[in-house]
Amino acid sequence: MRKLIIITSILFVAVIAAAILYFTSLQSNSRNQNNALAYIPADAAFLVSFQNDKSFYNIFNDFKIFEAILGKETQHELSYLHKQFLKSPDFSEPTTKQTLYFSFHPTKDRINWLLTIPFKTKLTPENAASMLQKNLEGVGTITADSTSSYLYSIKIRALDNSFYVAFRSGVAFFSHQRDLIARATDDKATHLSADFLQELAKNGHKNDNSILNLHLNHSEVFKFVNNLIRTKPGNNIQLLEGLKGMSSLNMNFKSDALMFSGLSSMDHATAKGNYLSIYAKQSAVEGELKRVLPANTAAYAAFALSNYKGFHQELTELLKKRNQLNRINDQLALIKSSKKIDLDTALLNQWGNEFASIELNTRETLGIIKVKDSLIFERNMEKLTTAVTEDIRRFDNSNLLYYSFGDPMLPFQRPYFTLINNYLICANTISTLQQLRKQYEEKQLLINTIPFIEFSRLQANKSNVTFFIHNENAKLNIKRLLKPAFEKVYNDTANFNFKDFQAFSFQLSGYNGNFYSNLSAKYLSADKSNLQAEWVADLSSEIAYPPSVWTYTDSTNFIVTQDKSNRLYAFSTEGKELWRTSLSGPILGPISQLPDKSLVFNTAERLYRFAPSGSPMFGFPIVLNHPATAGMALFRVNKDYEKIFIPAEQRILGYDSNGKELPEWKNKTVKGHILFNLKTALLEDFNYVIALTSSGQVYLFNHNGNLVSLLESTGNDVFRNNFGVETNPSDQSESRIVTTDTSGMLVSFYFDKRQTKTSLGKWTENFHFATENIQGDSIPELIFADDRQLYAYSSKDSTLLFSHNFNTEIAGPPLFFPSANKTHTIGITTNAKLLYVFEDDGSIAKGFPLEGYAPFYFGGLKNDGHRYALISKDGRKLAAYKLD
Repeated sequence: MRKLIIITSILFVAVIAAAILYFTSLQSNSRNQNNALAYIPADAAFLVSFQNDKSFYNIFNDFKIFEAILGKETQHELSYLHKQFLKSPDFSEPTTKQTLYFSFHPTKDRINWLLTIPFKTKLTPENAASMLQKNLEGVGTITADSTSSYLYSIKIRALDNSFYVAFRSGVAFFSHQRDLIARATDDKATHLSADFLQELAKNGHKNDNSILNLHLNHSEVFKFVNNLIRTKPGNNIQLLEGLKGMSSLNMNFKSDALMFSGLSSMDHATAKGNYLSIYAKQSAVEGELKRVLPANTAAYAAFALSNYKGFHQELTELLKKRNQLNRINDQLALIKSSKKIDLDTALLNQWGNEFASIELNTRETLGIIKVKDSLIFERNMEKLTTAVTEDIRRFDNSNLLYYSFGDPMLPFQRPYFTLINNYLICANTISTLQQLRKQYEEKQLLINTIPFIEFSRLQANKSNVTFFIHNENAKLNIKRLLKPAFEKVYNDTANFNFKDFQAFSFQLSGYNGNFYSNLSAKYLSADKSNLQAEWVADLSSEIAYPPSVWTYTDSTNFIVTQDKSNRLYAFSTEGKELWRTSLSGPILGPISQLPDKSLVFNTAERLYRFAPSGSPMFGFPIVLNHPATAGMALFRVNKDYEKIFIPAEQRILGYDSNGKELPEWKNKTVKGHILFNLKTALLEDFNYVIALTSSGQVYLFNHNGNLVSLLESTGNDVFRNNFGVETNPSDQSESRIVTTDTSGMLVSFYFDKRQTKTSLGKWTENFHFATENIQGDSIPELIFADDRQLYAYSSKDSTLLFSHNFNTEIAGPPLFFPSANKTHTIGITTNAKLLYVFEDDGSIAKGFPLEGYAPFYFGGLKNDGHRYALISKDGRKLAAYKLD
């Protein structure tokens, strides 16, 4: 399995290295580093450098990733050694602020490490050994090696394993492996090359400013990866072979992830024979191909091009160097003569700038290639391919994809393929493609899964090459691939915790003929791994109305929601069902709570008012004289009396809070259909009841039913979105009713009868618009939700406050949840059943996204200062989660 091993091995070593650093808590400056590095054996695939400073220990205190990969037993050993020796006065002074190195060396069934420590001051081997013996008194023994004057063995009674140490020329070496230290101190042995040391020195200033540095020895990486697996290296693993040079990566600290970034330089004298070197001349590209990856993707290698023509010229030279070009040219000439097709025009000119090789958790493989225009491509392919089914075709000739894109497409000699949007997806079996099409139609895509969404935030937005592993999807493939010794470590959940890694990736971006690299690994954070439902309550059918929280008594709250069978439920904040009742239909618009804690709302047929106990208030429900088309608006006359206004197509129905019909509102009609709920507003001590119609009239009534003003659209605009009311006490001339027409124009109706239109963007025909107070001032923000985007604009000057791009389409209008100081947080649900909540600055609220069905609730629940999510994960159950 190709992609898996590349990242697994890198991460395995990187984390072990980081963990050892933590538990030995060493660091340095680079005064003697060249001398120290020159001793490290040449088969080191990875090195980690760090400074021996207290800040390192402080930063990595309780860093769970170390224990997850290093293992509890090794952690105990290194913690003991650090405490017993490296923090001792004798050794701490010579090593403080020194740059130390852990190097990693593969053998048949294990990865050996070597710790190289340059001293500030000159210490003879005899003096250093004497100091070490002093520190071992009462806890262990030190024995000189009979074959080397530099080498000693150490046995500590509290530990099972022996250690070896050597001292030479002001440098100390520690390891479990005697042979490794012997090679380090042997002048005749092969050590790191001068070129490697020179490149490392060039990055010295960057490394000094980083808490932890990872260095990759390219010439040994392929050998290292190959050593982990029990079978012949796969196609993508072989991309590493022959790529000489080194990478020097700096750690970017994050508590639940490993992140390294930095420069990767190539040995240009030998790079021309390596496939990956072609991408060094490309510029980084933002990829979109991940949008079609199926949810069961185990691993992939993705490639993005800024210049396909230049890439293909380089690829042609590589094929020529491999003595493959003549055979391919003969095949192309045969196609041209027999089918009268020039492949440069019919094929190469139709390719887009992305492609990938994917492995699924079923071990099946896919190839994905972006095309410029799927309709033109399909027409051009009619002479080059044969239809197999309505949606699937097969290439008539082999190696066309290899000729187009090189090594990653080598497994697809003469594949079947299907077209989805502007992507060609190929496989070696028809059933693989049929399953893929089904997954795509059902939105079972990797990009719609929470682990991948979280991991994508760690990755660089632009790159040219990306190797990726989804740990859960790939775990069985990894187990099959690893040698028994490494498989045992991977499966050992008692000592290690590999299962809690979500994903790994390694990205390369062309940079002045070399690469800029990003290495990422996401660990399951504590808040996610421990997220358990506080309670789960049963519903009779799927949830239909957003759960909402209301006052039950002076000190407690309760929850109200409705299912699709029109049952209304009340639950305690502990999930106990308090009562349920049947309604005449779905609740329209908002629920309001009156001073006596009763709840009032309407369906299309009735006006309801319930006490918190579930009993209908006297006289309720009220049968409406005309079917309501939206929810009620509440106008509070005084603390004991409210008026209720309900839109009913072209009518406005008026009732008081006791259910009595208001005679002054009887037969009150407007022109056009009333859109959404009515609004109330106070301006210049005058109370308004406001209605917007589909034909663009805004009716302003007083609460006694008298028409105060009529504002009419100056154009032939059509309206279908909600509207908001902005009252500006400091400048009342700027008070307005704001909405959008169906073209997406923001239309403002001012109370003084002025009108303005503003374009804030281009929207699809199904966009949603709302106004709500998000950021705390008296003027609500303008919220647009359209396709896969959420936008929040300032109503004052129309500046964009924040935006967010989703991986799939938004499902329905935004939700708004009450927050502190009369503000709201924004809730979004997507077609992939992912739930999002956004804070006032546009950041995603802690704990989100969550999987679940729309609608849902987020906010206070128990008056305990915490915020909760009330969601349904299977449609028929309501669950509560504490999120902060």
